[in-house]
Amino acid sequence: MAHGRVLFETRAASPSPNNAYTCTTCHATTQHPADLRLLPGAPLAGAVLRPSYWGGTTLDLLDAVNVCRHDFMDAQMPWQAADADGQALYAYLASLPADLPEAVTFHVATDAWDLPGGDAAQGKLDYAHACQTCHGAAHTGKGRLTARAPILPEQTLKEHASYAQAELRVVFVQKVRHGVFYGYGGTMPPFAREVLSDDRLAGLLTWLGVPQ
Repeated sequence: MAHGRVLFETRAASPSPNNAYTCTTCHATTQHPADLRLLPGAPLAGAVLRPSYWGGTTLDLLDAVNVCRHDFMDAQMPWQAADADGQALYAYLASLPADLPEAVTFHVATDAWDLPGGDAAQGKLDYAHACQTCHGAAHTGKGRLTARAPILPEQTLKEHASYAQAELRVVFVQKVRHGVFYGYGGTMPPFAREVLSDDRLAGLLTWLGVPQ
């Protein structure tokens, strides 16, 4: 269990030198964490009891863990049931309170569309709670987790300078909703609408000054 906690809280869950994430980057261990971060992953209290994971796309916890390790942490070899690291992480997760034994609703969006302007004041708060851990301070990137996380919004706008202005907000929406999935690139975990609603995402884009 002690080794499992190390795997959970450090980058040791993946041997890749490109990995910038720990499990705590995306997941809290309790249903109501002490901090106010808005995390893309579900709280893991009770995870070993759940009937399914990743919005019902897999029934096996180890498979769900390996999705994270491969798609976000750049681990090339999946853990097998007999692997000591996988067993240690399971032991740590099993030690957490069984607060949420039910499957957690989470859908990786297959679509994305432009959003209208939103509440900039709420968007400022949501940036601090959802984005700043990885991307650092808006406009400067100060404190960002890795140089691979673009400075928002300027770096992403520059990388898509050939796009029509009307398409730029859709770029941001796609990155947030799809994350690494659907071949868009990067290693960003997706924020499902269950975690970050369209209204709040619209406010976040408004606060960032992404053009409409």
